[in-house]
Amino acid sequence: MKIAQKLTLCLVAVTGALFLAGGYWMVSQNFEASLKQAAVQNSAQHTAQRLSVEDATLRITMRQASGESVLHAAGTEVAAAMPQAQFALMNEGWANLYSRVPQQVDKNMLIDAARSAQDGYVLREAHENTYMFVASPLTAGSTQGTLVSVFDVTELYAQRTAQLHRFWRLCAVLLCAAAVLTLCFTTIVLRPLKRLSAAAASIAAGQYGQRTQVHTQDEVGRLSQDFDAMAASVEQAMESLEDEVRRRDDFVAAFTHEIKTPMTAMLGYADLLRSRDIGQSAREKAADYVYHETKRLEALSLKLLELMRLGHESTALENTPLSGVFGDVCHACNGLEGANVSFSNAHGIHVMADRPLLADLLYNLVVNAVRASCPGGPVQIGFEVQNDTVTLFVRDEGRGIPQNELSRITEPFYMVDKSRARAQNGSGLGLALCQRIAAAHGSTLEFESEVGKGTTVRLALQKGEAP
Repeated sequence: MKIAQKLTLCLVAVTGALFLAGGYWMVSQNFEASLKQAAVQNSAQHTAQRLSVEDATLRITMRQASGESVLHAAGTEVAAAMPQAQFALMNEGWANLYSRVPQQVDKNMLIDAARSAQDGYVLREAHENTYMFVASPLTAGSTQGTLVSVFDVTELYAQRTAQLHRFWRLCAVLLCAAAVLTLCFTTIVLRPLKRLSAAAASIAAGQYGQRTQVHTQDEVGRLSQDFDAMAASVEQAMESLEDEVRRRDDFVAAFTHEIKTPMTAMLGYADLLRSRDIGQSAREKAADYVYHETKRLEALSLKLLELMRLGHESTALENTPLSGVFGDVCHACNGLEGANVSFSNAHGIHVMADRPLLADLLYNLVVNAVRASCPGGPVQIGFEVQNDTVTLFVRDEGRGIPQNELSRITEPFYMVDKSRARAQNGSGLGLALCQRIAAAHGSTLEFESEVGKGTTVRLALQKGEAP
């Protein structure tokens, strides 16, 4: 059962129960008020009958002796004077002295009502009719008796029943109308939930860009906003996951290529070395190529290990003098052929860093800058201090990098110019390693480059405290 139908049933059931209870109470109250009013009127009529009987008894007694015959004669006289009156006169033994009551009222009912309604009234049913009995004692000389007045109140009960039936019919019509209106209203109100359900089904089917487009200012609207925010997070996560999968596929493909290319050549030269009929020059060339490619594979494996280590281990940052880091990089650059590297004076500047990793990052950036520059081209390593941040930079005046390549140059094995990179013993892992080191320092590499004019790489670090 749908939620709109459940809400409709619940609301109609509760409303119907309250409506019926309230209507029944209202009809009952009206009936009770009418019955009390009838009781007052009937009591007044009973009093008038009793006074008439007493007056007739007094007059008859003055003409003849007292006795039960007097009450009978008084009853006859009052009945003639009040033709609509229905009453009975009974002696002390509850014997009828005079009776003009409805045929449905038998003697036993009359006696029972007379006993029960002394100075009050009682209600009794007889053959689908309801009667009100009002009784009071009566004295006729030496004879004691009871006057019992009978009033037909069947019409009051019939009116109550008719009111209840009309109310129930009205209630049925109103509840049907309420059910239809409630169903329509709940369907409209819950329509955004259908959009939520449809959006959830679409997202489950892989359409991560699906949104609910619900902009109401109620709880459903806020739920839709939260759902859209969640969907956006899921879409972003899936895009990141797909991008990561693509990167890994590219990584595996590139790694396979980087391994296969030198291995194929090494296998060919090794097979050549196995031959005994080659000259000394060819033998030296083959051995030199095998050695060269083996060293390149060794460097490649070391950088891969470093990448894996940085991806799984946390890095402890310490207050490090920047001048010491620059000194380590300068020492490493001594064996770099064609390097023309200059360093800014970093005396008194400290940064929060892992000194060996930061020196390795800067050295890799210098190596890339030297390879991208003409022999002897200037490469500058400097810094800028702003508040609590020290921004390091490595700037060259080399070939530059096309703008459409900048977003991918930190991917493992990605090379802008693969032939040139391999000729210079490049592995395509240098910038990927630098990016991992930057991430370990809570930062990232920022590249500015223009083809033919050079490249600048920046790294922001937290400023340390001078001892």
